[in-house]
Amino acid sequence: MFLFLLEVMNEKDKISSTNKIIVELLANFKWIHNFQVTKFFIDKPWNHIPEEWKNVLTRLTTEELNSLPFGYSKEDWPESLKKFITTASEMVLPRKISEENKSCCLDPQIKRGMNPKKQHEVSHMSALINDISVRTGCDVVIDVGSGLGYLGHVLTSVYGLKVIGLESKQSHTTGADKRLFSDTDDKIINVTFEMEDTPENRLEFKSLMKSCFQKFRKSECGKDMDCDGPKVSLSDSNLVNHSATNILTQQKNTESEQCDACLAESNQAPIQTDSDRKSNEQGDGPNTTLTGNDVTKSDVYRCLLIGLHCCGDLTPAMLRVYSEADFVRGLCCVSCCYHTMVSQEGTYPHFPMSKELDTVMSKNRLTPSAPFLRLGAQETRARWKTKSEESHQSHVKAVAYRSLLELYAHQENVEFRKDSMRTKLKALYAEYHVYFQYVEVITVLQVIVQPLIERLIIQDRVLWLLENGHDSDMIPVFDDFISPRNIALCSNKLP
Repeated sequence: MFLFLLEVMNEKDKISSTNKIIVELLANFKWIHNFQVTKFFIDKPWNHIPEEWKNVLTRLTTEELNSLPFGYSKEDWPESLKKFITTASEMVLPRKISEENKSCCLDPQIKRGMNPKKQHEVSHMSALINDISVRTGCDVVIDVGSGLGYLGHVLTSVYGLKVIGLESKQSHTTGADKRLFSDTDDKIINVTFEMEDTPENRLEFKSLMKSCFQKFRKSECGKDMDCDGPKVSLSDSNLVNHSATNILTQQKNTESEQCDACLAESNQAPIQTDSDRKSNEQGDGPNTTLTGNDVTKSDVYRCLLIGLHCCGDLTPAMLRVYSEADFVRGLCCVSCCYHTMVSQEGTYPHFPMSKELDTVMSKNRLTPSAPFLRLGAQETRARWKTKSEESHQSHVKAVAYRSLLELYAHQENVEFRKDSMRTKLKALYAEYHVYFQYVEVITVLQVIVQPLIERLIIQDRVLWLLENGHDSDMIPVFDDFISPRNIALCSNKLP
C-alpha cells in the first residue's frame, strides 16, 4: 500500500509540474489559441506575432514548416522563438501506441459496416478493455455512447464479456440490436439512455443497471428454468427509501420463483458504495445517492465503464459515476469534442475539474474559451508532418476565403448574398491578400500548442481522479494519424 501511495504521489507531482509549465506558456501566448480561425481578418492575429518571429516564419520551406511542431529550429533564430518551440515540443504527451497494447483480429462478419478508421479503433480499444477487465476482475462492460454497438459486439464475440450498451439515440440502439448474433444475444443489452452529471441521472442509471443485472442473472440460470432471477424492487420510492432488510424480505417472499443459485446469492449481505463507506466512517449513516444499501451482492457484477469518443461533458459525467459507484471497478474512455462542453455564464463547470489545475489557471489568468477548447480537439501534429506544398496552399485559400466572407458579413452586418457582395469581396481580397502569408504561420503555431491544450484537459481529469483516491493512467491506444483522439483515460479501484 505504501509503495502504491508513493507511486500515486510521484505521478501527481509529475502532472502538476507539467501542468504549471503548460499553463504559463498558454497564458503568455493567448493570441495563438484564443480566436476563431474563421475570423482571421477580423481578429488580425498577425499583429501579435513578434516582428523577429515574422522574419523567420514567413520564409520557411515546406519541410521546415512541417518540422516546426516536432521541435525543429535553427541556431540563428530568435531566442524567444526557439524557447517557445522547444518548451512546447517537450510538453507533448507520448502518442505512439505501446507495444504491450495488442489489437485483436476482427472476423469479416464482425467488421460488417465498419470503415477502416472504425476497424482500427475497435480492434485496439477492445484489446485494451479486455486487458483492464482481466486485471480488475470485471465481468460486465458498460459501454457509454455505444452507437451501433460495434465495440460491444467485439467484446462479446471475441472476449466473451457481457456488455450493456447505453446510447442516447433510439435509432442507434435499434441498429445495435440488429447486429446481434444468436450466440451473443444473451450477453448484450442495448438501452436508450443519456448519461448526465446530475444526481437524478445517476439514480436513473442505478435503477437501469439493476434491471440489466437481473436480466443477465436470469439468463445465467438457464433458458429452460422458470426463474425470475434475484428479486429487487426497482420503483423510485424503493430506490431511496427501502433498506437492505426490506429488499431481502421481499426476496424471501418469492423464494419459490428462484433457482437454487439465485436463491443462495440473494441471502448474502448488502454491499455498500464508496460513498456509503465514507459516510459511515463519518457517522452520517448510509448514503443512497447512487447505489445505496438496497443493492445486494446477488444483484451486482464487477463492471468496467467504457466510452469510445465521449463528446463534451460525457467524460466528466462518467468520472462521477465511476467514482461513486462501488460496483464500477474500472474505467477506460477516449474523449473528444472538448469544445462542446457546456458553458455557464462564461465558465465551464467541467473544465477545469481538479482543484489544483483550477488554482494554477486562475493564478495565471488563463480562462478556457470555445476557441481554446476547439483547438484542443483539432488534429494532432501527426498529419501536419506529411503535408505537401499544394496542401498548404489549399489550406491558405480555404481559411482566407472563408475569413473574407466573415469579414464582409461583419462589416456590412448582413447575411451572405452572392450577387450583392461580389464587388465588395474583390475589394477586400485586394486589401487583405498581403496577409494571406500569415495563415500558415498562425496555423503552425496552433499545431504546436494543440497537444498542450489537449494534455491539459486530459491531465485535469487524471488529477480529479487522483484527488478522489483513484489510480489513473493515460494510454495511447490508437495511431493518431488515423484517429487523432487517441489517448485513453484508464483507472481502476484497489480491491
